[in-house]
Amino acid sequence: MAQYRIRQKYFSFKDSFAITDAYTGEPRFYCRSKVITLPKKFWVERTDGTPMYFVRQQMFRFLRHLDIYKGADRDGEHVATLKAKFSLFRKKCVVRSEQYGDFFIYGNIMAWDFSIYAGHNTDGELVATINKKISRIADTYDINILAGKEGFMLTLCIIIDYLYQKKH
Repeated sequence: MAQYRIRQKYFSFKDSFAITDAYTGEPRFYCRSKVITLPKKFWVERTDGTPMYFVRQQMFRFLRHLDIYKGADRDGEHVATLKAKFSLFRKKCVVRSEQYGDFFIYGNIMAWDFSIYAGHNTDGELVATINKKISRIADTYDINILAGKEGFMLTLCIIIDYLYQKKH
């Protein structure tokens, strides 16, 4: 099991942050985005700056859809599409990926705790959990990845933060 931590400051002039090892505090990945772009775009990078995944929101959708590509832009291989599902009390998303398989993301009403399951519902294998902690100066996410695909799972975590937290 791999454990990571994401700490995002509430007030920042640039929209980038480190994804650190939960035990050592050492950066393992970085997330970077442009402050004002339409559609929303961001990148998950290795510590040396090599882009792993590029995420781009699809425009003009009632419920949000985001495409995930390998590399630095849309010229890279399309890896997955995440689609938010309508639900009154729970936060739900589905991820369709030919490369990694399908995933179901299930969150609580406050959008602070999420579970990622392999498959199309909560009957699948639990592959990751995301827990949000709030403080006065930063949101902190603890991510436990149980089944590999660490860069991809961290990308899903960042998408979840973008979808359900109003500060963006």
